[in-house]
Amino acid sequence: MTILWVLGAVASLGAGVVGERILGIRARRQSQKLAALKERLDVYANYAKLAALRRAETEETLAGLRREVAEVEGEILSLQSAVTDEAALAPMEFYSVDRVARSGGPLWYVAVEALDATAPWSGVRNYAVAAETAEDARKRIAERYPSPTTFAISPAAPLVLPER
Repeated sequence: MTILWVLGAVASLGAGVVGERILGIRARRQSQKLAALKERLDVYANYAKLAALRRAETEETLAGLRREVAEVEGEILSLQSAVTDEAALAPMEFYSVDRVARSGGPLWYVAVEALDATAPWSGVRNYAVAAETAEDARKRIAERYPSPTTFAISPAAPLVLPER
């Protein structure tokens, strides 16, 4: 019977050693997995810090851009009000090339600047010319003021008269 007791004790001791070895291997694998997960968690924490830093920088940039937009919008509104004020105060004055009204063609705007002291006026005169094309309108003004040293003639632009 003692042999049975000894045999049982040795068998349980062997089972305990095998069980301890198996559990030790499992514990080591779990520890390695835990270390890898902690490392990934540290990497994600660094990503979170970097994202927070970039978000703060982006918010500062956005706030600066919003300030600039507000300043530019204010400047645009002030310039628009100044233009409308000046447009209301300054009468539009055009000289006419034709004494007899022409029926064909749209109106063109051509500016003529007096460059020389021998010119009959000083400054810029604005002409409204009825012609088929911009080139025709410019030619008609050039016929009237042929001297390129005395007068500077601008390219013709379509003339849109304001509603009053």
